[in-house]
Amino acid sequence: MDTSKFDVIGDSYYDIETGEYAGPVDGWLGEELASEADVLLAMQKLLQYETELKAQQLYTQSVAERCKSMVKEKERKVQWLQARYGVQIADFAKKQLTGKAKTWKCPWGQVSFRKPSPVFYIAEDERAVDLVPKEAVKIELSILKSKIPKEVQLTLVEEYPDVFSMSDPDETFSLKTLTATDTEE
Repeated sequence: MDTSKFDVIGDSYYDIETGEYAGPVDGWLGEELASEADVLLAMQKLLQYETELKAQQLYTQSVAERCKSMVKEKERKVQWLQARYGVQIADFAKKQLTGKAKTWKCPWGQVSFRKPSPVFYIAEDERAVDLVPKEAVKIELSILKSKIPKEVQLTLVEEYPDVFSMSDPDETFSLKTLTATDTEE
């Protein structure tokens, strides 16, 4: 491995251009797994990394939940204060405005008054289609592939290859080291 393309941070290589993790510095495994011992070592490291990842995820989740709780508490205080005094503050601010001014300011905030543009609503789309200009009407067509039986799909692909096709999925695999009981809280 050409180490000039990597930065060493702690015990790991990171790609200089992308910042992506590029492997451990100590080179505990070579380019290829040549023996059962190599495969077992790789699986052991995978379990170790996944365990560390899960621990970090749980730690981060715990901190995030605590922070969310703290934010909720602050939101409740803001909502209460606005519900309790918001109208009174707006009334006071409105009386302070002179001329064409639309915003009252103080060192701790401001109260702005604006008249928004009206919003156009359509209550009955089917009737509205006949009443609006034709260029304002958009009709969308979609095919629900899940409603087409597999046999019909295969027939359509065979008879109309220019319209339909079927993917040829590759075999997939997954490596598991943590079990469901390892991740339960």
